[in-house]
Amino acid sequence: MFIWIAGTIDEVTEAAHTGLVNAVVTNPTVISQWTSEGGSLEEVLADVTSKIDIPVFVQLYGPDKNTFLAETEHLIKISDNIRPKLPATIDGIAATKELRSLNVFSLVTTVCTIGHAYAAAVAGAYAICPYVARMNDYDNSAEELLMSVSRMYRRHDIDTEIIPASVRTIDDVNMCLKSGCHGVIIFYDLFQSLFEHPVLKESLNGFEKNWKSIRYSFHQNK
Repeated sequence: MFIWIAGTIDEVTEAAHTGLVNAVVTNPTVISQWTSEGGSLEEVLADVTSKIDIPVFVQLYGPDKNTFLAETEHLIKISDNIRPKLPATIDGIAATKELRSLNVFSLVTTVCTIGHAYAAAVAGAYAICPYVARMNDYDNSAEELLMSVSRMYRRHDIDTEIIPASVRTIDDVNMCLKSGCHGVIIFYDLFQSLFEHPVLKESLNGFEKNWKSIRYSFHQNK
């Protein structure tokens, strides 16, 4: 299973250094924030990939197949850890298939239907990121979509991973995992929330009282 992270450069770097995060994922909003101080996309990607050693999925501009392919060729020169992220359009899926033939593994985003998920799998996408909150915002059941895609992939022994995006709450995370997804794409604040719970907090406070009554040279010498 996977935890993929999004956020500022400092946030994704800190999360990556925990060893718990398997990839960094960008979108145009994230990229706009990364470049807000004047750096080019190439410069900030060089910075990020010099600080962490996990894949960085970069959403491409496109919008046509040949541009997607040229962009990928351009960006992967920066680092072996850069991976293309493409939309679930005809051109995006076609580029995904050609990139797979070149052993370049792509993430397909904006997946909103079973048809999108099917086409991405046919193209050999490494992973798809169906939208969760955005689908629910449009009165479409994200849970139903995820469960249907998960069943389809299992039935046909498809190895494309399901890593949803637009995951806003812990309830969203729980729903994704219960629906058979392989992980989630979450922003840094939600990543931190994974480790928060009132029972956990109360338990640690109680343990702290007990630790103070225990003679323990390691702790006392710190």
